[in-house]
Amino acid sequence: MTRDPEVVANERPVGPVRVRAENPFTGPSLWLPLRYLITGQVSLLLAIALAVLRAEDLVDFYYQGHLLAITHLITLGWITTTIMGASFLVAPLIFSAPLYSERLGRWQFPPLVAGIAVMVVHFWTGQYRGLATGAALVLVATVLFLVNLSFTLRRIPRKDVAMPYLVAALAYLAATVVLGTLMALDKVLDFLGGQVIATIKGHAHLAALGWVSMMILGVGHKMIPLLTASTAEEERRSRRRCWILNAGIVGLFLALVTRSRWVFPLALVVVLGFGSALWRLTRPWREGKRPRPDWSTRHVLAAFGCLALAILFGLALASGLLGDDALASRVAVAYAFLGLAGWISLMIMGMSYRVVPLLVWLHRYSPIVHDEPVPKVSELCAERWQAWSFLLLVPGVILTTGALILPSVTSLRAGLLLLGGGVLVFEANMLRVYGHVRRPVVAAATAEQSGETMAPGRTAQ
Repeated sequence: MTRDPEVVANERPVGPVRVRAENPFTGPSLWLPLRYLITGQVSLLLAIALAVLRAEDLVDFYYQGHLLAITHLITLGWITTTIMGASFLVAPLIFSAPLYSERLGRWQFPPLVAGIAVMVVHFWTGQYRGLATGAALVLVATVLFLVNLSFTLRRIPRKDVAMPYLVAALAYLAATVVLGTLMALDKVLDFLGGQVIATIKGHAHLAALGWVSMMILGVGHKMIPLLTASTAEEERRSRRRCWILNAGIVGLFLALVTRSRWVFPLALVVVLGFGSALWRLTRPWREGKRPRPDWSTRHVLAAFGCLALAILFGLALASGLLGDDALASRVAVAYAFLGLAGWISLMIMGMSYRVVPLLVWLHRYSPIVHDEPVPKVSELCAERWQAWSFLLLVPGVILTTGALILPSVTSLRAGLLLLGGGVLVFEANMLRVYGHVRRPVVAAATAEQSGETMAPGRTAQ
């Protein structure tokens, strides 16, 4: 029987233990996902620093260079890069499906980072003619990622409850990047016919609702039952919900791009779809089937709270009831901020406290766990630092959101500084985890003397 790797990693074996080579951890080399995770964390810190520097631009109209540069540092540099790196780990760890190609993962990284850098610089300087070059590099990296993940997912049973969400997320990623490339080319060729703002709205929702949120739901359908010892949802019901969500997301995208009157009804469909999915995912907490409360869980629950508030803002914008264009513009920026910094970023940080220590533990300590004392996986992160990060991040998100709507540049900078402090503590905690990364010393001599093969990541029998 396969055991949860995190449970095994939190046990301390006593005395000599014989190991059987079954159910191996088939993850990639450690440096492959880490290069993406570290790049994402650096991008987030840089984005906050630029936001503090140019806080007055954030209360201006959202279609301007500095805000677009900061937004893409967050969406591409932090969120997308982190999800890509985590995907290389999640597939083998949760789905027991080995990554199709580490080489593609390595090849993808240089054009991704170069493309993001080129795009951010050109947005910041307002020199849009070179924007298409950066977008093309990101497109190349995305194609490599999609090929790698598509062949990896082929090894997962089609009836897996998470499969439709993951496939949809990859499709939305492809559509988002292609549309972004077309928008970059439009800066030179001008073929969108002046529909720039409408296209930006569709592009943003395709990325946030389609690519990122569907990926979160897909992984959540697998991770939450593991972490809470609860049963997964019945596959047919989950697939039906996924189809409804996809219909709502695609319909909302088309309505936004065409400026249709159907924006509000389709937004309601998306809200009902996500609400239903999240209601199912939070069932273990509502029924009391939850692990001991920790700060990782608090980050996730705070992300759900930010999502609920962002939904209210989104419905207000879709309904057209705000009236005043200046107020609607400020609420739109606050809506985007809540989605990116609240819902998505807090969710990523909360799951990082689970996934990154386990990743490092499996690679560093699992080969020697039965031969010498090793720390528990929960000891790699400092719990007190998690608390401080949470207590800075959540007030920072709330204060920044309020300052964007009022607007108040002074309050905005204060909120961003709180947010930056929380991010610094989070990243210091991640550095603490990375500090455990050393070349594993596999106990080959012991294995040879006992006539057995010592296999990394095996469970004790």
